[in-house]
Amino acid sequence: MFPISIYTGGAVENGPMGATYNKPPSASYPAQDDITFDELKRKIFELTQINEDKNSINVNARWNAGTGASHCFVLLPICENSMWRMLVEKTLSSASGWSIVELFIEAVPNSVCTQNDPGEKSHSIVECTEKASENSTQENGLFNRNRREENQEEPLLGEKAKEEEPQDLTDDESIDLKLYDESALYEGRLFDSLDDLRRFVKEYHINQNRKLVTEVSGPIQYVVKCMDPECGWRLYAASDRDRSYYQIKKIKGEHVCSNEADGEDHVNMSYEFISELILDLIRKKGDASPKEIQEFVYKLYRCTPSYGKAWRAKELAITQLFGEWKESYTNLAPYLNAIQVANPGTKVEWLSDSTVDPNVRLFRGVAWAFAPAIEGFKNCRPVISIDSTKLCGKYGGRMLIAVAYDAEGQLLPLAFAAIKDEEDDESWSWFMRWLRQEVVGPRPLCVISDRQDSILSLFDQEDSGWYTSTGQAFHRYCSRYLSESIPRAFKTIDLVRLVQWVSSQNQLRKFRLGMMRIMETNRDAYNWLVKVGTKPDEESAFHLWSLCEDGGYRYGIMAENGNESIFNLFPGIQELPITALVELTFVKSAETFARQRELTSKIEVEKQQLWCNKVTAILEARRAKASQHRIVSIQSQSFLQEEVEVETRTEVKHTVRVGDDQRSSCSCQKPQLTGIPCSHLLAFCAFRSINANYLVDTAYGARRLLATWAPQFHPPPSSPDEWPDYMGVAYSPLCKMSKRGRRKKNVCSPSIPEKLKKPGSAAAYRCGLGKQIGHSKRCCSRNQLAFDTTSES
Repeated sequence: MFPISIYTGGAVENGPMGATYNKPPSASYPAQDDITFDELKRKIFELTQINEDKNSINVNARWNAGTGASHCFVLLPICENSMWRMLVEKTLSSASGWSIVELFIEAVPNSVCTQNDPGEKSHSIVECTEKASENSTQENGLFNRNRREENQEEPLLGEKAKEEEPQDLTDDESIDLKLYDESALYEGRLFDSLDDLRRFVKEYHINQNRKLVTEVSGPIQYVVKCMDPECGWRLYAASDRDRSYYQIKKIKGEHVCSNEADGEDHVNMSYEFISELILDLIRKKGDASPKEIQEFVYKLYRCTPSYGKAWRAKELAITQLFGEWKESYTNLAPYLNAIQVANPGTKVEWLSDSTVDPNVRLFRGVAWAFAPAIEGFKNCRPVISIDSTKLCGKYGGRMLIAVAYDAEGQLLPLAFAAIKDEEDDESWSWFMRWLRQEVVGPRPLCVISDRQDSILSLFDQEDSGWYTSTGQAFHRYCSRYLSESIPRAFKTIDLVRLVQWVSSQNQLRKFRLGMMRIMETNRDAYNWLVKVGTKPDEESAFHLWSLCEDGGYRYGIMAENGNESIFNLFPGIQELPITALVELTFVKSAETFARQRELTSKIEVEKQQLWCNKVTAILEARRAKASQHRIVSIQSQSFLQEEVEVETRTEVKHTVRVGDDQRSSCSCQKPQLTGIPCSHLLAFCAFRSINANYLVDTAYGARRLLATWAPQFHPPPSSPDEWPDYMGVAYSPLCKMSKRGRRKKNVCSPSIPEKLKKPGSAAAYRCGLGKQIGHSKRCCSRNQLAFDTTSES
């Protein structure tokens, strides 16, 4: 160890023995022999309490340049580790004749100056002579100044002139104001790496709408010039000997080329450059379409990259953020194992094929459900929705998802699956069997889905766990998918809203009225709605898609996307590698639970609030409406069963039935279909002084809602090195990648009738010159005019 004394807050003075300091040392401490220059600076900031964020420090050592017993002290600037280690070695070996290291420290605000650059020339150690004091005198303050190549003294930025009267500065002495501009190019500017230099020069010229050509781009030298041959602008940059930094050595000439902005693509804007711009965008949204990337870049630089360049930039950004596609399959099993360790009760199921290596299996699919979601589902309504989406990544495949609904109809992400192949009977059967056995249990459930044959076949299999004939499940169609089938089947969109209206009606009277209107509008569509989903022995299957025929199993939920789209909860999930896909489901599920937990925390259970906020508001509105109803007649069918006729303000009559087992019904069917009393039933309860709370379905309870979102997600370690040891088999994807091919381009305008788009017709061509439809480039009048002009010349 050796002692170090630190001086700061004063000034350097010159005495008989050379440089001294006019204040005692601010701090002293013993240093280790192997201390580095970076460690020294951190210790100086700590001992002197200089704000490291706002200031940098210049370090000068008081060096004994004398010989023998004659001491002559000069200042030795320390700017890199090699110089510092030389000083330490000389001190430890007593070669300097001085056994202590004295450091003079100057704090410089970051906005004014920075630490001495390694590229700056430092004064060499002067030899001691009889005039040592003159050699060590410093005229400009604490530090010796560097000199230009012309051996003229260069003033520091922000240095105040000592003369009482201002004098005109020469060109060499003037301060280049561009040095204050962080976005400017100037000679002497330093960069940490060649990539930083390239990026800055490129971005600078994209902002200026000027185009560059790279002449030399190597580890030592970097030379670019303007693309315009009439412009003589050229930039030279080079690295130091250790390649620790790069410096702009010379900028020749000024730009005289045109820089008029046209909003089109820039030749120097590569997809690698764009990928760095959109990293935060991809990180926040999970994905961004090429169109969104084009708009994002245009807002920054007023130029629009091509669609293909934006696409490649997005793929590169996804790879930089989430890793390579094949490597993602290697990390999948360890990551799911880490989630299971952090969240006990999480379920994972693999679908794979064996290989020659017993420790490696061929990946076909994986399903997972997080423990908090499984626990929260126990307090949800007995309704789930299932859906799928296409995975657009390198290896393709499909993603399956199941969601549940809480007391207020909010989506609860329940279970997921990623399969390598397209969805078919085998994949849906595998996912749904696992869902029944490991996630939802034997509880009878209503399942809302689209009309895929692979899904429909599940409900006819006795061993699937979803056999409808025995009451294991109740299958219903999603009204959104049903209405979207109308334009495809009958080439008309006039019926879409009418079908949506009919399917959501709870009264039989309105349902039949709507069906009559459909029959009058399109008889084929009416017949299709009657027969859709029917079995051979059935005349109709309205219960599959109509609310009024449902029987109350779907709790009023008509579309599988509920209040919000299922996959809107997981933006950009189709584009991600498999491990990042699983991670996104975990992160977004945790965010959903946290958000809903905060919202539901406002429920005042302590004030005896029985139902969730949404149902409480519905009951209050219906009680206000019930006050305007009147009881017309009462018929007692037995001692504790009554049938009441209630008349509304519009003189519409409804029949209400109430029994001793607290079961109630109304001809409007709202209590039977949703489990919430209607205004007619509430009017009778007020008339008989019956507590209507007993007639509300317990699925809407406030305590059940709180219990739904109460479970906590515990994230696994972020670094793979910190994951728990995984001793299972590894999973490898099929080497076959999804067929991408060339991106398709619409040749015909959508406004052209279909009959004009047949091959061979004039409308099938788009001119490459005028971009007009109806003729080719060869027949274009512009091309003919250009040909005639060339012929005349």
